[in-house]
Amino acid sequence: MSVVVGMSGGVDSAVSALLLKELGEHVIGVTLHFSQHSACCDIGSTRRAKAQCEHLGIAWHNVDLKDAFDCRVIQPFWEAVAGGATPNPCVFCNERVKWQGLLDMAGELRADFVASGHYAGIVHTEDGDQICRGMDREKDQSYFLYRLSAEQRRRILFPLAGRVKNDVVALASRWFSPDLLASRESQDLCFAEDPVSEEVRHRLSCVPGDVVLTDGTVIGKHQGMALYTVGQRSGLGISASSRLYVVQKRRTTNELVVGQRSECMKGVFDAIDLKWQHLPTGESAHFNADVVTRYRSMPVKGSIDRVSEDRVSVHLANSVFAVTPGQAVVFYDDQCILGGGTIV
Repeated sequence: MSVVVGMSGGVDSAVSALLLKELGEHVIGVTLHFSQHSACCDIGSTRRAKAQCEHLGIAWHNVDLKDAFDCRVIQPFWEAVAGGATPNPCVFCNERVKWQGLLDMAGELRADFVASGHYAGIVHTEDGDQICRGMDREKDQSYFLYRLSAEQRRRILFPLAGRVKNDVVALASRWFSPDLLASRESQDLCFAEDPVSEEVRHRLSCVPGDVVLTDGTVIGKHQGMALYTVGQRSGLGISASSRLYVVQKRRTTNELVVGQRSECMKGVFDAIDLKWQHLPTGESAHFNADVVTRYRSMPVKGSIDRVSEDRVSVHLANSVFAVTPGQAVVFYDDQCILGGGTIV
């Protein structure tokens, strides 16, 4: 079996390639370039990825996807931010660029599967393929993969599914010299050249407006709606007798609504732009699931009503903090993904 492995120059992808090679698979390393500012594909990372492949005795290919990344991830990200949302670019990079880029290379190289260093798993069945949580709950990255298509999921392998980070690091240290291993992990907004707030000011029109309490009382000025996100506490530029958090962004009046932490708790919301991996009740308009509203947050029991083909209403058993428009919500059936969408 021939497998293309996405090589970032980090520990996880290096160990993934190692494990597949030890199983006797024909492994091919591929490094994808998304942005000149990305920590996962800068010059240092690329050199490490190439050196790791040489150390393992496998072929290595370098693929430029900067144009696709700019068109399908960066531009939509800034459009969403300008519209008042807090989007998650990693979700759309995985769907639109990363895995498709690996699969395209697999086609060119006549490889059977593609693999990565994600901490996630996948269950291949006759009824379809579902991405599941990885064993390491602290590192589980299945949340970012809910949008992958059936065709993409059919050809994916996750060598680290049954491993925890500490064991992966230990294994890497036995097989690779320190200069072949990255000392840091990828940053959340990999394509930002400057701090996010500076990128926002550079790219978007920031119009100052009022900061108001939930009862409408004006207590200060904000520097531009795009600079803030629901749940934010620091950097508000206001003084108060108690801690205040961003509760809502009112675009029509350009008001930033702040309040107590309790006012940021939410138990009911809608999601759109849905992607499904499996519906437990077929075409039923209602089902129950474990609901995750942001990466690494604890799942909460919830009931989901399908309002329309591309919209659901989510009712949580317990309210959660800072359900944020633009972020992904992912529905699980215990360990496996049912589907997900974008919070509105």
